Amino acid sequence: MPRVLIVEDDPKLIQAVEKTLSLSDGFTTRAVSDPNQALSAALQYKPDVILLDVRLPGGDGRVILKTLRGHAATRAVPVIMVTGLGSEGDKVLGLNLGADDYVVKPFGAMELLARIQAVLRRYRPQTPAGRADAGGLALDPDNRVATLKGKKLQLQPKEFEILLLLVSQPGRVLSRSFLIENSSSYGLPVSTRSLDTHIKNLRRKLGPSARLIETVSKVGYRFAAP
Repeated sequence: MPRVLIVEDDPKLIQAVEKTLSLSDGFTTRAVSDPNQALSAALQYKPDVILLDVRLPGGDGRVILKTLRGHAATRAVPVIMVTGLGSEGDKVLGLNLGADDYVVKPFGAMELLARIQAVLRRYRPQTPAGRADAGGLALDPDNRVATLKGKKLQLQPKEFEILLLLVSQPGRVLSRSFLIENSSSYGLPVSTRSLDTHIKNLRRKLGPSARLIETVSKVGYRFAAP
């Protein structure tokens, strides 16, 4: 279960983010508002991703980011800066300091969730869980290549994205709304109707392995790994 450390001083925003993450994809969260506690919280909690505000009472998120990047235990932890500073210069500075993404307030809950998912996919190690090997099906997230029993599948970008979401969480039911929102992180968003079309096309291309994508009535879909 992914762990998210939230470094933010706005209690309403913390509550909203925690609610979105807990309901949408089963994340666990911890929040700190004191910039002096950010590093110690990261060392203790060992988050998979950190949401870091820039403007904090008594501290600067950019200084915290430099501290995180300078510590061996937190150097590789992905950091998404969440701030009201939205100029191009602010974004460039944050990214140059080592941020993995930069989200400007106000932002949509699903946008933030999609960005967190995208960052986690980039950092997911190339293990069976990360590479998504199951039932002869293998997905390479970095090169966006899917193969079935060694033969490359000709997937459309959205088909690959949806399949990756399913395969990344084998055995777990993913709601239709979750698949729609999270497959919207690349290009144009999908609709409920087009999601069904993508699933239909995926099953056709998977042939006998189409059984791996199960329909859960009135909920969504599940990847049934052998």
